[in-house]
Amino acid sequence: MSEKYGRAGTGLKTSVMRLGFGMAAFALVVGSAVYGELIHGYGLLRKGDPDFTPFGRARIGISFLAALFLFIALKPVMRTLEVVRGERAQAVWGIGVAGGFLLAVAAAVHFVPTSLNDFVREMQPLGMATEVLLIAAVISFLVAAWRSRSVRGARLLGVFPPCLVLAGMAGVVFLILMEEMSWGQHWLGWGTPELFSKNIQNETNIHNFYTYQFEAIYYTSAIFCFVVLPWCWPRGAGGLFGQVEPYIPPRIFALFGLPVASLMFESWNIVPYQVWFFLGLLICLDIVRQLKSSELRLAAIALAAVYVFSKLVFIIRGVDMVDGYELSEVRELYISLLFLAYGCLLARRSRRQAESQYLAA
Repeated sequence: MSEKYGRAGTGLKTSVMRLGFGMAAFALVVGSAVYGELIHGYGLLRKGDPDFTPFGRARIGISFLAALFLFIALKPVMRTLEVVRGERAQAVWGIGVAGGFLLAVAAAVHFVPTSLNDFVREMQPLGMATEVLLIAAVISFLVAAWRSRSVRGARLLGVFPPCLVLAGMAGVVFLILMEEMSWGQHWLGWGTPELFSKNIQNETNIHNFYTYQFEAIYYTSAIFCFVVLPWCWPRGAGGLFGQVEPYIPPRIFALFGLPVASLMFESWNIVPYQVWFFLGLLICLDIVRQLKSSELRLAAIALAAVYVFSKLVFIIRGVDMVDGYELSEVRELYISLLFLAYGCLLARRSRRQAESQYLAA
């Protein structure tokens, strides 16, 4: 009995400690943002060239400390991270894509910074690729929903079956796709209706009424879903955690999602984005430490080095880009790739579950 109460006390102490570190991280971010606004006139979502004044350098240090506290608050309990043989090749491929993508963008920013602008504008190659990838992502989620229609499993919140959850995900990505293409305006070229006359970019969409705010929500959600959650989700837990776990990517997926926390230049002054960058680095190093495969560990170490190196290139050389927002458009391209990979992952899971239940019947 005393041992049982001892474990309960230790668990409570750990939870309180995690909550304390999380609150400390939040306080640092809020304090830095409020001080910057009141003393230096920096808005929370202020963009511009990276700030390397004494205050700007201090904010970077504060952001790193906040990321460290958040890392401690969220760090999962695990001794080793073993990737099964069938998924090892996919893990190496994902790490390679992430590192290769960062190196390619860093090379473009360093050698041809002005040319990026010609590729990221509406109806140009990168913008069109983003929309095509989102279309493919919607299809992958619908395939996952169709395959899971006969899967018998825990219902989310005790109400929603897997097929309905996956169909809901397809609907969310479809809304993102429609907003990205301004509900077809980019392709069909109609004039902007009077209802959208106050749209910042004179387009038929909602997100450009408050561009910076919607960007913050979209980018932060992508980092949280594709980097933070795969790393920190408590595997094998019961209750709501267990109901959500079938929809969480494997921990190694966090390395594949890592570039989404790095691709920024004009947004570097925004404190939460700095926190996400440093948290991404800490997550990468933690996965390196836990990986059992020496091959994957070396690949992850190389990715961590590329992650830091490319960020330095973005910050130092990004000033030569035409508009400064080019990396934000590249990040949206990568997020669309993550959506597609995630949808394909869920489609494979649904097929395996359906097959295993069919064979067991």
